[in-house]
Amino acid sequence: MKNQAVANKNVSMIEGKEKPFVVKWDERRANWDSSLRPEKVGWQRAMLDPGVGGASFRMMALALPFGRSRPFHITPGAELFIFVLEGEMEWGIGPNVNNLEWFRLGKYDSLFVPNGFGTDYRNSGQVDAKYLVGFGRVGDNWPNTILWQLEGDDEPRAYDFKAWESVGKGK
Repeated sequence: MKNQAVANKNVSMIEGKEKPFVVKWDERRANWDSSLRPEKVGWQRAMLDPGVGGASFRMMALALPFGRSRPFHITPGAELFIFVLEGEMEWGIGPNVNNLEWFRLGKYDSLFVPNGFGTDYRNSGQVDAKYLVGFGRVGDNWPNTILWQLEGDDEPRAYDFKAWESVGKGK
């Protein structure tokens, strides 16, 4: 039986609280992110919706095409866990864009990002990268902003963070 929430094309996150549920890989759809700065095509990555979560964690499958990258950003109030499924990626982790420690991840490698640290990452391999990002909430509420620090910015800028919206209930 198919998850009703997965059949709903507008649901980007399924939240389960009382019952287990399954999201099959072939039921996922690519949700290409170009909302931050559409003219920056190199920034595109796809969330392979829907993400799944519970009361204090979220997990999303993502794809980053060959040659693409994402600029430095922080999700305040969350710890992150990255697990690479396919491809090779380089991740810069740090409290700001000027203080990054770089890590090279390949297939099945994982990386932990503490609360208060941001990420700058790129696909450094020869094929599209697929990866999982798990978010652990720090505090009572999920973050509602994301902080981007772009080249030339002295300070990070806050943007509304919509990834936690459109939450369906697991069946």
